[in-house]
Amino acid sequence: MKQIRKVNEAWNFYNDFILQSFSKRSQTTENGRWKNHISPIVGEKIINELTIFDLFELRKSLEAKKLSPQTIFHCLSLLRRILNRIVDYDPSVQVPKFRNVMPKFDNRRLRYLSRSEFDRLLNILKKTSKAWFDISLFAVNTGLRRGEIFNLGSENINNSDRNICILDSKTHKNRVVPLNGTAFKIISHNKNKKIFTLSAPKIFEQAVEEAGLNDGIKDSRHKVVFHTLRHTFASWLV
Repeated sequence: MKQIRKVNEAWNFYNDFILQSFSKRSQTTENGRWKNHISPIVGEKIINELTIFDLFELRKSLEAKKLSPQTIFHCLSLLRRILNRIVDYDPSVQVPKFRNVMPKFDNRRLRYLSRSEFDRLLNILKKTSKAWFDISLFAVNTGLRRGEIFNLGSENINNSDRNICILDSKTHKNRVVPLNGTAFKIISHNKNKKIFTLSAPKIFEQAVEEAGLNDGIKDSRHKVVFHTLRHTFASWLV
């Protein structure tokens, strides 16, 4: 590997050899963070000359754009991964510590649905979209993430053991998820190569609005989104 001196060169290496193994969505997101927020501030700096003050300057520029603490955290995390990967290949490279630069926040979503709230949502979806009715019912019975659901193919299903194998998940770990009667019934009715098709994604949001599940709620952590179904699954399981 040729010697990498500038942060821009470190990004090129990371983009070419690391990021390409990620999903297309992740690649697009990380490229946007790099081009719009990170590269203009530190891209031309020499890696070995980077200081913690440079990191604070980057954070200051992100805050000036009124970005959320979570977005700032993700941008700084991307830069840290880029630099750490270079250190892995060349231990002589020195990079500053990020520990005191990272913003602290709790952006976890807290909301889950009661059974009556979920029934209200299902009744609306049943009238507007059979596909989203099945998707929502499947989600609350399996706890799968949105991306995992829409990546499911017939090859993921084990009919004899009534489970599905989730490959290349968000945590990059494969896992087997058992299916209860409701989930298995939904999935066994679909014989397509892709079990679920993402069509008219606004239908779920419109159903949430019609059900009044977000009425009067200002804090995004309490608002109902599709990921709320994963929290609902966990809550009901407990």
